[in-house]
Amino acid sequence: MEVILIENIEKLGKIGDVVKVKDGYARNYLIPKKKVLRASKENLKVFEEKKSVIESEERKRKEKAEDIAKKIKGLEILIIRNAAENGQLYGSVTSKDIIKEIKLLNEIDLLNEQINLKKTIKAIGVYEVEISVYTDLKVKILVNVAKTKELGIEQIKDFKSPKKTKKIEKKEVVSDKKDDIEEKSELNTKDLISEIEKKDQIKPKKEGEAKKPVKKTSKIEKKEIDTKQSKTKEIKSKSKTKPKKK
Repeated sequence: MEVILIENIEKLGKIGDVVKVKDGYARNYLIPKKKVLRASKENLKVFEEKKSVIESEERKRKEKAEDIAKKIKGLEILIIRNAAENGQLYGSVTSKDIIKEIKLLNEIDLLNEQINLKKTIKAIGVYEVEISVYTDLKVKILVNVAKTKELGIEQIKDFKSPKKTKKIEKKEVVSDKKDDIEEKSELNTKDLISEIEKKDQIKPKKEGEAKKPVKKTSKIEKKEIDTKQSKTKEIKSKSKTKPKKK
């Protein structure tokens, strides 16, 4: 469906733009909220006639939105909820709950679609939530979900000053590394000392006492030695068997 924008709409366009949108989006939201007109010759004539009035109303909306943005920018909302020991809520926190708290604190009415909450909050903690106050005008608030007011105060403190805890953790890591290095160096020195002691115990022999290298005998040499030994045995046996002279 083609429509004429009669107010600035994010991701669609500015006043007077003729844009195409889905039929359901136009019928169910844009037309009932009086944000657009159906694109026709008659409506275009009406728009041109009332263009100055529409633009002046839009300027007023923008000024009002800027005032709202100043009031809620950096706002901290505390929502008390029952939760299990692991921090899971018995239920959830929705955009409607956030709108309700903003109205109680600042008496400001916001629409559900202005709260950019990707999914409902289902656990204890501090959440940064973006609010679209006007076209291209967004502010962030802190939604603090806690079991009690006291725990909520502690949570917001921890959320705002995480750098201190991180620095402490870094120091501990550095000290641990130093200890490891010191331990390794101590081990290295101990190993060196033990090696030196072993070397002192196993002293090398004198030059004269050095073992002579054992020569390996070849197969031919072995055969020659065996034949020599057999010959000597035969000679000895013959000398024993000879008769004695009278």
